[in-house]
Amino acid sequence: MTEVEFVPFRLTEAADVYTIRIDGKEKTEFHEFMMTFKNSGDNYLADDFHRILNTLNILTTQGIKEYHFRPEGRFSDRVYALPLYTIQRNRKKHGTLRLYCIRISDKFLILGGGGEKKTQTYEEDQMLSDKVTILQLIDRELKRLEEDGLDVNSVINNLTINI
Repeated sequence: MTEVEFVPFRLTEAADVYTIRIDGKEKTEFHEFMMTFKNSGDNYLADDFHRILNTLNILTTQGIKEYHFRPEGRFSDRVYALPLYTIQRNRKKHGTLRLYCIRISDKFLILGGGGEKKTQTYEEDQMLSDKVTILQLIDRELKRLEEDGLDVNSVINNLTINI
């Protein structure tokens, strides 16, 4: 079993954004993503990184609107990717940067991890597939808790789940 803890990233009047800590690691998934890509020497990835940060700033001031996200995962889950728009690239030389997340509502977002997408689909890249799969399992457990009557948003600060 994998233990998942929810860590506040940015809480504003417009949006509550959390990230996840897996199995008690020192860094959250989003922090690892930031550390990996914040000083990328690749201009394309740097552009994607800044698009993601700018979108997060917009989300925390204007709300978690669905039109900012690219649907990922399955139709039945709430897993999405940022950024929505990327510049078309020669896949052999440059990939696109993706940050995966769970969009619960217009006010509630959970950031996961991400990475450089160099394949046609995330399923073709084991690391990206693992990032999405973890979020799908988290989303499934959160939905189960919601169906049992738990208001996840009100208890997220003290919530730890096993997937």
